Amino acid sequence: MPLPGEKIISTAAEQAIRAQLIIPEQQELFDYWRSKCRDGRFPGRSDIQPAELKALLPCLSLLDIVDEGSLRLRVRLAGTRLRDYLGVEITGHYLDEYDLGDQSGYWDAAYREVIAAGRPAQGVVPLTPWRQPHIFQFWLRLPLVDAEGRIVMVLGHDAFLQSEKAHALASRANLRIA
Repeated sequence: MPLPGEKIISTAAEQAIRAQLIIPEQQELFDYWRSKCRDGRFPGRSDIQPAELKALLPCLSLLDIVDEGSLRLRVRLAGTRLRDYLGVEITGHYLDEYDLGDQSGYWDAAYREVIAAGRPAQGVVPLTPWRQPHIFQFWLRLPLVDAEGRIVMVLGHDAFLQSEKAHALASRANLRIA
């Protein structure tokens, strides 16, 4: 059985996750991330070039996996759009510093999917923990590996929509982890 970073993503799995992405920028990031996969391995941080993702930077995040067992993640970088919608600067902080209320289990499952299962994950959730339940967070999380192929970081993209269109998209979106 291959190590998590060595897992070869089947064409069907790629098509399934890609088909569930309803935000064009997330489709763009997924395609970019996938283009950086080599020899059946996920890309590393050094493969992701910010200059190639300029339009997406405000919505991107990079999370370091500090402790895989307890799922402790530190935000290495959070784009300005995250700060704008969450109302706090999360760069340099640990995710477990924030009270996510009844969404804690949801987010734990999402990150376990990426880290332990070694698969991209996506979904949509209202910003209830941030006191903005009328805004929906459409998120994508992608694994990044070290030189040995271990998943050590998570690349994220978050889009925030609050219009009637967001409500309609959220009702169509798969609310489960991909």
